[in-house]
Amino acid sequence: MKKILILGLLALVALKGQSQKTFSGKSGSTNFTPTAQFERQDMPPNLYVNLKFNDDNGNGILEAEESAELIVTLSNKGLGLAQGLEAIVKSDIYDAHLKFDNKREFLYLYPGKTVSLTFEIKAGLNIKTQQHKFTIAVKEHYGYDTDEAILTLNTLEYQQPKIAFSGFEVYDSGEGTSAIEQDGAIQPGEKVQLELFIQNVGQNIAKNAVVNIKTNDPNVYLTNQNLKIGHLNIGEVKSVKIGFSPNKRVSDKMLLTLNVNIDKYKGSLKNQSIEVPLNKPAPEPIVLNVEANIKKLQNQVAKFEYTSQKFSANIGTIERINPAPISKTKRPNSIGVVIGVEHYDNLPPAPFAENDAKIVTDYFKNTLGIKKVVTFRSLEATGFFFDDIFNAQLGELQKEIIKGETEVYVFYSGHGLPSKNGKEAYLFPSNGKTERLETDGYNINTFYKNLDELGAKSITIFMDACFSGASKNSEEISQKNLLSMKGVSINPKTIQPWATNNNYSVFSSSQANETSLAFDDSQSGLFTYYLCLGLKGAADSDNNKKITQGELSDYILVKVKETSKKLVGIQTPEFNGNRETIIVEY
Repeated sequence: MKKILILGLLALVALKGQSQKTFSGKSGSTNFTPTAQFERQDMPPNLYVNLKFNDDNGNGILEAEESAELIVTLSNKGLGLAQGLEAIVKSDIYDAHLKFDNKREFLYLYPGKTVSLTFEIKAGLNIKTQQHKFTIAVKEHYGYDTDEAILTLNTLEYQQPKIAFSGFEVYDSGEGTSAIEQDGAIQPGEKVQLELFIQNVGQNIAKNAVVNIKTNDPNVYLTNQNLKIGHLNIGEVKSVKIGFSPNKRVSDKMLLTLNVNIDKYKGSLKNQSIEVPLNKPAPEPIVLNVEANIKKLQNQVAKFEYTSQKFSANIGTIERINPAPISKTKRPNSIGVVIGVEHYDNLPPAPFAENDAKIVTDYFKNTLGIKKVVTFRSLEATGFFFDDIFNAQLGELQKEIIKGETEVYVFYSGHGLPSKNGKEAYLFPSNGKTERLETDGYNINTFYKNLDELGAKSITIFMDACFSGASKNSEEISQKNLLSMKGVSINPKTIQPWATNNNYSVFSSSQANETSLAFDDSQSGLFTYYLCLGLKGAADSDNNKKITQGELSDYILVKVKETSKKLVGIQTPEFNGNRETIIVEY
């Protein structure tokens, strides 16, 4: 009892000590509280780590003067007490202008408990453009450590704001004006309001901009010469108004000098001469185009790399995809077949496949407006299940089809398998044996061909499966080589019914040689998550309340590819079919 009481008191000390930190670009440490005492336990701890990276603007690149945070969440899933924990972060490159916390310490982590440790990262004004590999390691006093993980992070040097003058307008009526003739031009002896337009055409936000206007012409009187306009984002246009009154002695051409100063940065507008004509209307203001150089790093966003299944990465804010929203779309003559095969007799599980089927069933009914939806899960997808459903002459599906009228929708989540030579691809039943792949499996070409021969009004297929020979992986289930294939190029030759049938569409979760990923944060396939989020409205790029197949496929491609880089490897969805077809309307 006394021993337990002591450990409990020390745990409170640990919670206080958690706020201690080391902020450094090199090395450093915070020592444990001198009173800390550690004792071996009968049972060992079992540490799991979840990693999350957030930068201020959310683009996965650390830019000059930007802050970010690396959150390391430790969970003890073992039976024993974890003691003397140290989470250590090191960069492979030293940059004096990159500051980061490099160590966090926590005295005790009890079984079933979790603690989050935040490492702050800050890029200075003079940061260099380069790639850093941050090694993340969690050490335990008695050696029950986790394996190392890597955060690959690109830093981007300061991008210059650049201010350009883009024109002016003349107002010779209204408050603050006294016009001899209200004609939109300036006559000697008038007082007008002059609106000057400035734009940031540089590569960064212009902060705390101050505009100063002056003239060396003694015959021109100005008011409101010094004005604060605040921040100008990239490409943003702002305007300032000044009082402008030339007397009767002015020449035909009056000159102003425009200066824009930006807080502590270079790139201000200096001594821009502006010619203001008499008796003529102002020229049309122009808006200049801007293309930020940051695009060169868009394919190199921050990502985590790790081999231990005790690490996982969090991809920021995750939006709920269920319940499925109810749309205006109704398909009175339609049928949907949803298949989720998660558990296999002779293969590792396909993570979240059954949950994929549950989620998509609701989307088929509520969002796509499909009249009849039939769902199959692992225990039902056995034997010659696929042929029993999809055979064009004898299958169950053909009984539901009115030729030329029925719309057919199919969703599949589960394993796909390539042949030994990589030339054929198969869907696979839950009790199939890989040794007889050609008889137990269902050739993808047979699948496509049978659907085409149904004579339906349209065929739309969503395939959250890959045919690379590797299984999906998640936090709990590591990736496996399903067929023990080595050195085989995966390039299945598939028929292309969409080439001759304009109403045949296939959304595929990945390219042939890639692995389709599970997404722990949403408890679904990564492809399924963004498919549903797109159908929910995120894919409506023109905000017209109608989502076309082209909009949906573009959205899925960008989001899945972007997120997969932050997980393990790259996943590139594909689409074949009519891009103009409207799939849902709100």
